Amino acid sequence: MHELLQSRLSENIAQKQVFQPQFFYLSNVEDKLQLKKLLVENPHISVFDELKNQLEELIKSLNPTTIFTKETLHEAVNTHLGTIDSYSYGVWVYYPWSARLVHIVDKEEFIFLRTSRNHYKITPEEQKFLSTRKIGVVGLSVGQSVSVTMAMERLFGEIRLADFDLLELTNLNRIRTGIHNLGLPKVISVAREIMEIDPFLNVICYTDGLTEENMDDFFTKGGNLDLLVEECDGIDIKILCRYKARELGIPIVMEASDRGLLDVERFDLEPNRPILHGLIDHLDPQKAKTLKTSEEKLPYMLPIVGFETLSTRLKASALEVGQSITTWPQLASAVTFGGGLTADVSRRILLDEYQESGRYYVDLEELVGNTTEPKTENKWVIPIAPLSSEEMIRLADTIALKPADLQLSESMIQELLTAANLAPSSGNNQPWKWLYRNNRLFLFLEQSRSYSFWDVDNVFAYVGLGAALENLILKTRQKGYDIQLSHFPKKQNSTLVAVISFIARDAISSEPSTPLDGFLAEHITTRVTNRNNSSRTVLSQEKFSELQNALQNNAESSLHILSQEKELTEAANIITACERLRFLHPEGHREFFQHELRWPDAEGKVFEDGLDLRTFDLSSSDILGLRLAKSPEVIAMLRNWQKGKGLERFSKKLILNSSAIGLVSVRGNDNTSLLHGGQAIQRIWLMANAMGLAVQPVMAPLYLFNYYHHNALMLPEFMRNELSALYPKFNQLFAIKDSQRPVFLFRLAIANSPKVRSLRLPIEKTVVWANSPKEVIVGHK
Repeated sequence: MHELLQSRLSENIAQKQVFQPQFFYLSNVEDKLQLKKLLVENPHISVFDELKNQLEELIKSLNPTTIFTKETLHEAVNTHLGTIDSYSYGVWVYYPWSARLVHIVDKEEFIFLRTSRNHYKITPEEQKFLSTRKIGVVGLSVGQSVSVTMAMERLFGEIRLADFDLLELTNLNRIRTGIHNLGLPKVISVAREIMEIDPFLNVICYTDGLTEENMDDFFTKGGNLDLLVEECDGIDIKILCRYKARELGIPIVMEASDRGLLDVERFDLEPNRPILHGLIDHLDPQKAKTLKTSEEKLPYMLPIVGFETLSTRLKASALEVGQSITTWPQLASAVTFGGGLTADVSRRILLDEYQESGRYYVDLEELVGNTTEPKTENKWVIPIAPLSSEEMIRLADTIALKPADLQLSESMIQELLTAANLAPSSGNNQPWKWLYRNNRLFLFLEQSRSYSFWDVDNVFAYVGLGAALENLILKTRQKGYDIQLSHFPKKQNSTLVAVISFIARDAISSEPSTPLDGFLAEHITTRVTNRNNSSRTVLSQEKFSELQNALQNNAESSLHILSQEKELTEAANIITACERLRFLHPEGHREFFQHELRWPDAEGKVFEDGLDLRTFDLSSSDILGLRLAKSPEVIAMLRNWQKGKGLERFSKKLILNSSAIGLVSVRGNDNTSLLHGGQAIQRIWLMANAMGLAVQPVMAPLYLFNYYHHNALMLPEFMRNELSALYPKFNQLFAIKDSQRPVFLFRLAIANSPKVRSLRLPIEKTVVWANSPKEVIVGHK
């Protein structure tokens, strides 16, 4: 049995490059003998003879005003045949790939019959003109539908088909062919289909696809193309063929199979027209040759198809390429529709009925859709009013305090607060507000700045305030003073966080209280978030010990470091999964993209808070991916599909290339412990930067676990289930004890210094001066 199957398979393989039928005219003795030999040697050949019906159609078409009866029509056919027997009339066409022999009228009558129902959408004169046209089609997915549709309308006399690919089962979602053609070159499959529609058309196949080497041949051999339909996947060929078409003055039509996008470039009428309407002028066409992965192609592909105008489904699908799908999706309905659009426009170009270049959308979802769409409010709104100066003063004046022992100058206070305000905070939201009154500093939580959907009970806001306090302490000591600190003096009100009094040290000098404090104070102005990527560098244990030493005198905080490659892989899986869930959650997405992230604009606007996109070390494809993820509609679609793995790629490579992942935790659940945690974070960060280490917060797990701990039932079920699995893995990975509360997760790396750093609000926006009741309040309300 196997031998028999293999024998038949070998016969089929021998036919794989065949697409030209054989013609036999029985009036020719040699043809008659050859056909007889073929039939005798191949008894399995199927024979089809509908010549009588064709002749009846021909007679009626030639005499449209005559009403024939069955008898008169039969008589007319016999008269038309004359002395020629029906078997010898016309031509027998043999299709070797399907072993079918078909009897048809000869070329002139065949073309007349085949196109008669085109009249007068296409006149006979126009049809004759079109039969002299040469069309090239590059890429035979959408190109298959275009080619077959143009063949059906007979818009050309010659078609040149180029595609290097073989038919695969996954192609059959949009390419109309049978499973018997799997493994067949796409060009051969399309050529056969055209030949089976009209064996008198001239089809030329380029089974290697369009290449730099055969491009001249494809465009000019046997006469220049009159029109090119470009539907290929190769970015370099997509670009190069346009340069060639412009050089030769050949118009190009492209259909993108999304939202009915049709692209027309009339290089025949506009010899200096920028290719692709100038959409990729900013990209290097030479680099296009080296693009391999979908991620590398994205910066070229999206401008070509129009990033802003892509359908929501395609944008969402683009984030899944390389994750849950292997390539861009296409549907048979869109491909078939595109074939019709392209054929229609190509015909009108060839007939000089349409002379424009442009990009057009025939979007069926817009044209045929619900007339009323539900509108949802998607704007991020701060739900808390700013803290007023009057309220700050009122709270401060309710605290009974002894007169301050030391009064510092306003310039000194400004210098200290400038240092304090350089502290890190969640999303760079800068949650602090200062009041200078009665020679003291009062630190307030500005909840209008710190509010976050994830920050239940202001956990991460207080951590940021702790970091600011640490900067203040270090800078004060560097200046030769010290402080007395009272945490949360009004227990029933957590808005007033601390009262700071300044005191003189026993010996006033410029020397710090400890060498380590002085060392850290020197790096307050240079501490920075560094999101730059690099190759993984293994750090010595001594480096980690130095970071641990930064926590001296902060017994409530601890630092746990992971540095083994296996540990980093586990951490990367948890961190990026949480980032995906954060983006997928409607509130989390809205908060990050509308409130935290700052997108550069053409005017070079300076951002005083938030996360400047320029501080992220993102490739052009990463930035495009982020722009895709910015759309709430895209995220809603991914959320409904419970997908979005593509959202993880922004950070996964960073985590895996890290030297270590660190976690700072505190003992105790009160707000004072969180302040101590913030102080610890700032000391570790200052030390790491001083050692030349890059620090980048990766806080998504802590945000989501914090929310999950308080409001699990408020989360969508699939998020709740995933977090319930991630939470114990995270605790186990970092060996977190029941008494510990994680407050800061970060990556350490050796990386180039960032070119851009996030800025801070000017001092006047964060402090109110009211040292005595008679003073005028300075600052915003």
